[in-house]
Amino acid sequence: MSTKKGRRPTIQDVARESGVSYGTVSRVINSHPEVAAETRARVQRVIKKMGYQRNLGAQMLTTHQSNIIEIIVVDVHFGIELPRMGQFVNEAGYSTLYSECTLADFALTLDKAAARLVDGIILYAPKLKISDADLLAMSHGIPIVRRDYVLDSKLTWVGYSQQHATRLAVQHLIDQGHQRIAEITGSLEFINPRLRHDTWLSIVSSQGLEPGPSYAGDYSTFSKAMKTGHEAVCEFLERGEAFTAITVVNDHAAMGALFALHEHGLRVPDDVSIVSFDDDPIASYLIPPLTTVRFDFDIQNKLASQFLLEQINDPSYRHHQHVLIPDLIVRKSVQPPR
Repeated sequence: MSTKKGRRPTIQDVARESGVSYGTVSRVINSHPEVAAETRARVQRVIKKMGYQRNLGAQMLTTHQSNIIEIIVVDVHFGIELPRMGQFVNEAGYSTLYSECTLADFALTLDKAAARLVDGIILYAPKLKISDADLLAMSHGIPIVRRDYVLDSKLTWVGYSQQHATRLAVQHLIDQGHQRIAEITGSLEFINPRLRHDTWLSIVSSQGLEPGPSYAGDYSTFSKAMKTGHEAVCEFLERGEAFTAITVVNDHAAMGALFALHEHGLRVPDDVSIVSFDDDPIASYLIPPLTTVRFDFDIQNKLASQFLLEQINDPSYRHHQHVLIPDLIVRKSVQPPR
C-alpha cells in the first residue's frame, strides 16, 4: 500500500489499493450518490490511510472550473464585512478568494481572476462607473454580480435604494420640526453619496427650506469615516454655520460627529439631532443610541451570492436588478429643535 518515498499518493494508487476503478474513487471523492455504502467506506478508509489529497490544479486544467468565487473590492476597504460576504458561497460548497484593488489596476485584477479560472465574481465597487459592455469585455466571460446600487446597469446587481434611504432620514428630521439640516457625506465620486446628496438637496428644496452646510469626506474605512464625521462638525462650527440637525453618511462617521459636538459643549439631541445610515451594531450602544437607516447587509450579500450561483449554473441566465428597501430605526438621537 505504500508509494515511493517522497511521492504523493495519486487517485490511481487509491483505486489500486481499494480494488476499484479510477471512476469509482472519483465518484467517492465527489460525493456521487451512485456508490455502494460498503465500497464508499472502503475507499474512504484507504484515502485516509494513504493521506491522499485531491490535486486541485490538475482538476482545474481538466474541467476549467476551480470551485472558487472571487470577491473583488475596488477603492474601498471592507474590513469585517469579508467573512459575511463569503459565508453564503462557502455554504454552497465554494471557496472564496478576496481581492482589493484600485480603479487603476481593476482590469489587471480581472485578468488574474480569469487566469485563476475562478467560477464567478462578486464585485463591490461603490465608485466604479463603467458601461456594461466594457465590464463584460474585461471580465472574460466570468459570471459577475455587482453588490452595488447601479441604476444604469442592466447586468445583475443588488443594492439598497439610496433615494428612499435619504428620504427616510431627511423627512424624519423635517417631521420633527427641523428646518436647517446639515449633511456629512462621503466623497461625491462614490455612487451612493452622490445619490444621497442630490436627494437631500431635492427634499429640502421641495419643502421650501434652505439646505444646511454640507461636508464630503472619506468613509472608505472605519477610521477614516470617524475622522470625516469629526472634521465635518468642527468645520461647520468654526465657520459659524447654523444647523439643528445632521444626516451622516454612516454610523462610524456619526461617532466622530458625536465626539466633535461633545468637544464643543453641544448635546445630542438637545442641541443637535443626528440621523445616520447602516444600523451597525455600534449604533444602539452609543450615547445617545443613534436613529439610523438600516441596511441589512447580510440580505444583500446573500442575494448577491444566490444570483451569482444561479448565473454559474444556468447558461441561459437572464440578468436582473434587485432593489432593496431600507427601514428607519428610531432611537434617541433625534428630537424637535428647541
